[in-house]
Amino acid sequence: MKSLLSQQDIYSILSQTQSLRVSDGETVSVLSGCESATRLLVIIWGQLGDFDNLEYAWWLQREYEKLQAKEVTIRAIGIGDRNSGQKFCQYTGFPEAWLYVEPATEIHNWLCRKE
Repeated sequence: MKSLLSQQDIYSILSQTQSLRVSDGETVSVLSGCESATRLLVIIWGQLGDFDNLEYAWWLQREYEKLQAKEVTIRAIGIGDRNSGQKFCQYTGFPEAWLYVEPATEIHNWLCRKE
């Protein structure tokens, strides 16, 4: 049976997770630069080419002004490498500074861990 993680547990896992930021190729905390964020939306995607991820990225672009007005800071983590992240961002218009990539499913495994 899968355990349910509290919001605090999830935040702790995300703050400790080091992933490659697509914009500059640096490996940093996924929450880097979010310390003073009023609201934070972290999206955990699977493979970056999946249609659901593309739709979600397009929706975020379409609703960006509303999200910005509500002071929502956005971060996304997807499975892939920097090259696939760059292609994803070029295709969808999703900002590279918001996208972090992992070659494996480490963050997914942590969030879905079994007790």
